[in-house]
Amino acid sequence: MQTISVIGTMRDIRSSISIIFILGCIPFMLIGCNQEAKMNTSQLDNVNTLTPNTASPPTISPTFTIISPKKPCANDAMFITDLTIPDFTKLEPDEPISKLWQIRNTGTCSWGPGYTVVFKEGHAMTAKLEHALYPAQPDANAIIQIDMTTPSSPGDYQGYWLLYDPDGIMFGHKLFIKITVEETIESSSSE
Repeated sequence: MQTISVIGTMRDIRSSISIIFILGCIPFMLIGCNQEAKMNTSQLDNVNTLTPNTASPPTISPTFTIISPKKPCANDAMFITDLTIPDFTKLEPDEPISKLWQIRNTGTCSWGPGYTVVFKEGHAMTAKLEHALYPAQPDANAIIQIDMTTPSSPGDYQGYWLLYDPDGIMFGHKLFIKITVEETIESSSSE
């Protein structure tokens, strides 16, 4: 019987602890509810006491970042002289030649990668129709060299080449080669 009374007492204690716990939590719940109620009423007070803003909205000044612009430059070139194979030079058929022109960078751009000399019209006398342009600063001279081979048949031949910037825009003077190919005259030997 004593075990039954102990079990009964334990039940009573457990029930009492649960009740005490619940009673202990009630003030905290009430405080939390009270805080929430105060917040809601203060927000309502703020809504009721708000007055329309008649002032103009603040002006925002745009911020400008100054980027130093890249100064545009102009490409130009001037023919100075033929350094080899002057116009109307007489040459033999199938003769390897090296044509050199001296030109001057008369523009404001520096010549560098992407600048080319391109065959335009006439007799190229070479299989390579595009060459890199020698780098040159403004007001500096440059030499253009193109290796060629004279045609096999006698006659007058000419071709011209043009300068191009990296954007494919032509500039400067045309560069000409004008030659006369003559038949090979073999000297006869006397016996």
